[in-house]
Amino acid sequence: MTMADAAEIYPLGRDEAESRRLNEQHKLLIDFTEGLIDKSVPLEKITAVADVATGTGIWLWDARELLVDRAGESPRYFHGFDISPAQFPPAAEGIDFTVHDILKPFPVEHHNRYDLVNIRLLVGAITESDYEKVVQNLITILKPGGYLQWGDMDFYRTATDDPRAATACDLWLKYCTINNLSQCAPKAIQKAYQDAGLLNIVNRAFLPSKRGDLLERLQNWQMQFYKSVAHLILLKTGYVADQAAASQMAPELFRGLELFYAEGNTVDSRFNVVVGQKPT
Repeated sequence: MTMADAAEIYPLGRDEAESRRLNEQHKLLIDFTEGLIDKSVPLEKITAVADVATGTGIWLWDARELLVDRAGESPRYFHGFDISPAQFPPAAEGIDFTVHDILKPFPVEHHNRYDLVNIRLLVGAITESDYEKVVQNLITILKPGGYLQWGDMDFYRTATDDPRAATACDLWLKYCTINNLSQCAPKAIQKAYQDAGLLNIVNRAFLPSKRGDLLERLQNWQMQFYKSVAHLILLKTGYVADQAAASQMAPELFRGLELFYAEGNTVDSRFNVVVGQKPT
């Protein structure tokens, strides 16, 4: 798959509204996963950090704040990569940003450079067959002994019999099938880690149903997602014939979801963090 193909598959925008959504999503995910960096990663050893598919760079900003006092006197370095610069923030001291296609090898100057490489929510941007290639590319920029942390969605249990949410969920799963997107990214990530020879692999699942304290925020997150992709998935799955029909149908999907959420439900789309260590 080429960069153009990835851009076509990616179902979300890169405008100011989407940047705000990404930043709010980041704050929720930090609370949902109980931290910015998985507890299996020793923070005192992290001095150089890369964030791939960085978007607005908000994960890097928080990583800099978290790690500022963790690595003694060693200088710290933070670098963000993304296929598009559209959401890059203004330059900040100690944080650099580079346009890069994750499906292509990284420039040699980044090889063996980072103690921690973070990547998150690529499930809508790469196909099922791309995970192995992405992991191989990411490993090249890790130092020996460095950690790769990948957070992504598990849609395997997303389907529901509840008619209020069923259509929206089924359309998203059909869209994934049509575009060869993984319905269980964490499983594909873990296999790619194993095939690449990463060590000490942790695959940690976070379930919306277990976080009643975050219920309203999780519901809002899910609703924002479906509102962001509704027109696209209605059209791409052939559920409607044109934009006018999509504009008419989308509010019906949203009303159903609102009724579903009003009774305290969430769609069972899980989020996993998968960590592996590069051999020394």
